[in-house]
Parts: sequence; structure tokens; C-alpha cells
Amino acid sequence: MSQLKHNMSPHGAKLFSSVFIIVGAAVLFFGIRSVLQAHASSGWPTTTGKVISSIVDSKKSDKGGTTYHAAVLYEFNVSGVVHSADDVAYGQYGSSDPSYARGLVNKYPAGREVTVYYSPNNADDCVLEPGISGKAFFLPAFGAVFFTAGMLMFIFLPRQIIKQRASNL
Repeated sequence: MSQLKHNMSPHGAKLFSSVFIIVGAAVLFFGIRSVLQAHASSGWPTTTGKVISSIVDSKKSDKGGTTYHAAVLYEFNVSGVVHSADDVAYGQYGSSDPSYARGLVNKYPAGREVTVYYSPNNADDCVLEPGISGKAFFLPAFGAVFFTAGMLMFIFLPRQIIKQRASNL
């Protein structure tokens, strides 16, 4: 950080921290929106659907790690229109531990009849597990941390650079 302060102007520090603020605010916005949708999903109408496929999907990263997530595809009918979706719950995630994904795949095997909760405004907004769970708060928490870090850098980093330059004179 010391080298960064020596090479950066106070305006550069504000620009740098603004990126954190903007990204954090966007992630926070979409995260809060997702939590509100999760909350609303408990009161959505339901219909019966069927799981078409259910697998543990894995993706290898460039750094050698693997991320696992459940790919549960289901179909359902609303007002004579067939919809397909793959959202099990709000806040579902991938992990380096495949046990969470395996659990969902075991819970929702291909061929199983399921209850689908769908938005009355848009049936494509749907889940198998309605409501708010702890994992729904990951995105807003991540956004809040990024936003807060950006704000702190925006306020304190330029001051620190100016102070450092003054002490070097």
C-alpha cells in the first residue's frame, strides 16, 4: 500500500476507490433486490412441475480449483404455457465442496414432481424453495463490504497521500 500511495495522486486515489464504490453499490443493489424477491416468493402462486435433468456441474478455474454447483432443470405449465427454469432458491451458489450441489441433486432427481413457486407478474421468475435463507444474504453482504471499503478509501486514502507527501518535503 505504501508504494501505491507514492505513485498515486489524490485524484487517482479517488478514481481508484470510486471503482470499488460503483461495483459495491451495484452488487448491493442487485443483492437487496434478490433478497426482496426471495421474501416475496413465499407468497407466490404454485404449480406442479417436473425435474427434467439434475446433475452436479463442475468448472475448473485457471488456478486449478474446481467449483461445483447443482444444475437442476425443471419444467412447469402456467396458463397453458410451458416454462423451464433452473433456479432452486434465491442465493444458491457454487462451492469448492461438492456436497451442497450433491445434496440438491439428490433432493431433486430427474423425473421427480416438484412444487414450483412462480411470480404472478412473470412466471419465468420461479424457484423450488421459496423464502429467504441465509445464503440469500451473501450478495448484499459482499456488495456492502466492497462499497464500504471504497468509501473508506475515497475518504482516507487521498488524505493519507497528501500527508505522506507533506512529510517527505
